[in-house]
Amino acid sequence: MPKVFVAQHHAEAHLVSGLLQAHGIPAEVRGEALFTTLEASSVIPGAAPEVWVADPAQVLLALDLVRRFSRGEALPGSSGPAWQCPKCSETLEAQ
Repeated sequence: MPKVFVAQHHAEAHLVSGLLQAHGIPAEVRGEALFTTLEASSVIPGAAPEVWVADPAQVLLALDLVRRFSRGEALPGSSGPAWQCPKCSETLEAQ
């Protein structure tokens, strides 16, 4: 199983894992138990939750989806254009 993403926290790891699974890429989150047992674990290498994919043949597609997600780009299957929040001006991907 190849690692494709290192998250800042549990929610981000599960969001990315769910994104990959929604695109037909079996994925799992690893390292959660260690992350919850350490204070300031986000600064300790190897302690953050990670997302791994089951099929090495899908690594390139998974990495492309992760890159798009990280940059806020449109994802395959999204409908409509990206939009900008009128209050904070944050650009969000198509919903």
